[in-house]
Amino acid sequence: MRKLRRKSTAKCNLNLYSDYLLVSPRNRGCTRLAEAMENVSHDSVNRYLLREEFAPYDLFKHVEEYITLVGGSLSVDDSILDKPYSKKGKNEWVGFHYSGKHHRKVQGICVVSLFYTDRQGVKLPVNYRIYPPGGNKTKNELFREMLQEVLDWGLVPTVVTGDAWYASLDNLKLIRKYHLDAMFGLEKDRLISNQPNVYEQVGEADIPAQGLRTHLKGFDFVTIFRRQELGNDRHYLHYSADRQQNIDQNTDVAVFETAHSHHWHIESFHRAFKQLCNAENFLVRTSKAVENHLFSAYWAFVKLEVQVRQKIITNWYEVQRNLWCQLIKAWFNNNYNMSA
Repeated sequence: MRKLRRKSTAKCNLNLYSDYLLVSPRNRGCTRLAEAMENVSHDSVNRYLLREEFAPYDLFKHVEEYITLVGGSLSVDDSILDKPYSKKGKNEWVGFHYSGKHHRKVQGICVVSLFYTDRQGVKLPVNYRIYPPGGNKTKNELFREMLQEVLDWGLVPTVVTGDAWYASLDNLKLIRKYHLDAMFGLEKDRLISNQPNVYEQVGEADIPAQGLRTHLKGFDFVTIFRRQELGNDRHYLHYSADRQQNIDQNTDVAVFETAHSHHWHIESFHRAFKQLCNAENFLVRTSKAVENHLFSAYWAFVKLEVQVRQKIITNWYEVQRNLWCQLIKAWFNNNYNMSA
């Protein structure tokens, strides 16, 4: 974050811009915010997006005062911010990525997030990266870099979760190195062994409801679970940092179910990040402005979760719902004399 030598006189700052992202139905850029604020010019907003030096560590330092650092669940996932009308080559962050929403490659910006759920249920992002198309690092390499960072910053999760994309051996081995549990999706062609040197694919294995204790090729002993989701078989691994071989099955199932439910929080976060924080709605082109806009969107989400925890609102969607209900009511009262 940019360090100030004296008090800032800037009329647009992080607090104002992040609030604007929360109350605007769709971010129409610097001009729209300037129209709404009489003493803030279009140039003030533009300068804010171009001058700041926000970094993921600034987000973590802000978040850590609201969370219990020890004992929570840390989840990784990526999300595509649709930018279908961006011109090729105008911004280094825009490229083509596979989208789970569209089930095909689309033009947009890929963000990789680490999302933490603490023991009291507080749910906040703690680290992120913008994934450059054609960059020199894969998303898995970015994940390992981000995981290492939050551990160095003082986060001590109990379990790390992710989908099948992030279940690489290098990722699992790094998690094992720090004696953390792991719960990841698993592709059906991954190999497991119940006998030395005899392997079968996960999709062909007989997996009971309480899970199958087995050895994942190249890694360690894990418990494999099979779940029916949207009419398809989905497979998950649960790795326990506890090296005892005789793990109580009921305990193992309960721990897996908790980690599995916590992982859903990052899916909910990415949806709110787009719908409530205007993450993918911006009209700037320069890389620095896009970076600062996305940081502001993460900051805006933190405001929502903090308000939920302070019981100011009951859920993330209440701010916009209440705001627009009031505006719609005022419009009808004014035009149809509904108060008469």
